[in-house]
Amino acid sequence: MILFSLMLSLSVLAQDEWTVVKGKVTNTMHEPLSGASITIPGTGAGTVTNSAGIFALKIPASRSGDSLHISHLGYHASTVPISPLRFINCTLEASALSLKEVVVQAEDPVHIILAAIRHIPDNYFDLFVSSGFYRTATRKEQAYIQLSEAVFDIYNGKKNQLRLKKMRTVSDERATHGIELASRPKHLFKYDFVRNMSESPVFSKSGLRDHQFVLKGVVDYQGEDAWKIAFDQRDGIRKALYKGTVYISTASHAFLSLEYGFSPKGISHARYGDAATRALMKLLDIDIDLLKDDNRMTYRKARGKWVLSTATNNTVFGFRSRRNHYNFKADARLDYIVTDVDTLETNSFAAGEVLGANKFIEQQDADTAAGFWRDYTILLPDFDVEAAVRKIRAANEGYSIRNKVQAMVRKLPRDPALRVDSMLAWYHRDGQFNGMALVRRNGRVILHKNYGYADIDKQLQADSNTVYRIGSLSKSFTAIIIRQLAAEGKFRLEDTIGAYLPGYAHGGVTISQLLSHRSGIPNYTANSAYVVQMFSKPFTLPELAARFCSDSLEFTPGTGFSYSNSGYLVLAWLAETVTQTSFEKLLQERICQPAGMTFTHIGANGGTVATGYLYGKPEPAYYTGNVAGAGGITSTTGDLRKFDEALHHNLLLPREAFEELLQPRAAYADWEADYGYGWMTDKYMFGASKRHKITYHPGTDLGFYCMFVRQEDADNTIILLNNTGDFPRFEMTDLILEWLN
Repeated sequence: MILFSLMLSLSVLAQDEWTVVKGKVTNTMHEPLSGASITIPGTGAGTVTNSAGIFALKIPASRSGDSLHISHLGYHASTVPISPLRFINCTLEASALSLKEVVVQAEDPVHIILAAIRHIPDNYFDLFVSSGFYRTATRKEQAYIQLSEAVFDIYNGKKNQLRLKKMRTVSDERATHGIELASRPKHLFKYDFVRNMSESPVFSKSGLRDHQFVLKGVVDYQGEDAWKIAFDQRDGIRKALYKGTVYISTASHAFLSLEYGFSPKGISHARYGDAATRALMKLLDIDIDLLKDDNRMTYRKARGKWVLSTATNNTVFGFRSRRNHYNFKADARLDYIVTDVDTLETNSFAAGEVLGANKFIEQQDADTAAGFWRDYTILLPDFDVEAAVRKIRAANEGYSIRNKVQAMVRKLPRDPALRVDSMLAWYHRDGQFNGMALVRRNGRVILHKNYGYADIDKQLQADSNTVYRIGSLSKSFTAIIIRQLAAEGKFRLEDTIGAYLPGYAHGGVTISQLLSHRSGIPNYTANSAYVVQMFSKPFTLPELAARFCSDSLEFTPGTGFSYSNSGYLVLAWLAETVTQTSFEKLLQERICQPAGMTFTHIGANGGTVATGYLYGKPEPAYYTGNVAGAGGITSTTGDLRKFDEALHHNLLLPREAFEELLQPRAAYADWEADYGYGWMTDKYMFGASKRHKITYHPGTDLGFYCMFVRQEDADNTIILLNNTGDFPRFEMTDLILEWLN
């Protein structure tokens, strides 16, 4: 669906003077080829394919009779006539990367590199102007927290200059904790390593001295015979250097491509910034670790010489601060492409056009329009950029409102109930919250109130008996049932599930790994094709596991963490199998009846059922049993209060057994928490966690979002149920915890 939308949107780019060529590059196995080079021979125009093998290239209409040169390392290049009126499908055949005869006098890889450096004046332009584009995307686990895109020209001369044409940027203020990842012009200049040999970490004098080079042979590099030279940091050097590969043309000694990242030999010595920067960060109580720094630069021929074509950088940072209460990893990727080269324009830019080499590009005037790239050559993204931008902006809006609410509430008396009520009313008036709230302080309910309609169209007010789906909060119930069954000797948590579910594809996964999302089983609700099928009809748990929860593992079980609804569905199937009882009946007998919960079920069964809304419209109906174990439970604020009290009085599990569920098993970086068995313990999302243990689980189910939070040292509880999509539940919870404490 996303790719279809992209193709559709590109059709509007064709104009009188320009046309857009679109297509897809695959191999003979029909697999998409990512990073394939698309150029028009004899010009500087070009682009590359995205991870789906898709490309789009905007060219002058006068070039529509030309051909595209399509190449990829390891494949025979192909020349395809340009056809703006049809989608070009190009299949590349694999080429044998066999060792060819190496000229005896050139066997020393360092001699080859030195010869390539001497031939730089012959192989590359001295003065020219290149047009470029980059996109940076920073993720915290799977959530994008920062995006920026820029279009620019670079004057490549003795002193490089950057002329910024257009830029936009957006950053999640809360998730980044005010840390801005930005690019400077001088960073972009360095990607053209051929023009910066003296500063190259690999090919400068010190780089050549500190790395060991090995000639691997001569290979076909996108139609060009090339020396393949591998390199690595020399043993015994106590600093962070690199390991990688460089390709050099045997015919012209031109550098064709370079890829490198931190060598395992020295990565422990990697440091961010210089000594002065690190000293300043220490004063500010900020630690930044460099955990990864992978780079790849490629060159292409334009008008008889070689020019930078593409550059990618993938850096993983670790950010920590005790004072500011955060500890997270940020995975930042930059994709940079040279879209055109003008070798006739050799004049430097006017002073007023130039952005200083040390200026942050992201801090310049931004363009936030959705049609940002309408007039430029496009490097197609591998993800829905506009959806990520919308999500970040929504998060920032919620964070902004939080600050306004906090300022307003500080003027009120120090009555927690009054402050909570005023805050929730503010969010409701602003359209940010529509549902039920229940707050307990020191074991006493201080607020239990509705803020909006259970059914907006019917103007039906919510009340204490209004039933909401609680989404992934259902996992906390599943974990309790599994722990009860383990206590009864039905199985041990260290057992593999294959002993109880013979024939299941991932029988070697343990029950403990399923409970803590360390199984590696892919999340079936993240697969759009599976979701479509799940909406079509009800399935049994064995059918669901076989159809949707049997894909190849994402990692070896126990070696990683990846939130997976699949694992909890398998746990529900396990519980049904060992008890020969439906999961709904297990829920009633083992949790609802002991706790006195009368409105809690798998799916709606009694009470006033709230209508879920997505983007202002009623959500589509689906079979909630298809997410049993992972979600699907419906409940009320009153029933969830009883659930909390049953936990407090050890009615569902002995205290030691419940504490076992809370024990951290893996870091859940998305929410800056530790994940146990169906429960999360906050580390950095809530200010109260500096002094108190806050355990919780949020829930998401189409139009229903919720938050269930417990602070046992003061017997405080927060229950928020919303039926109009996402709401600022973390900001609201943070404020409530502040006032309760």
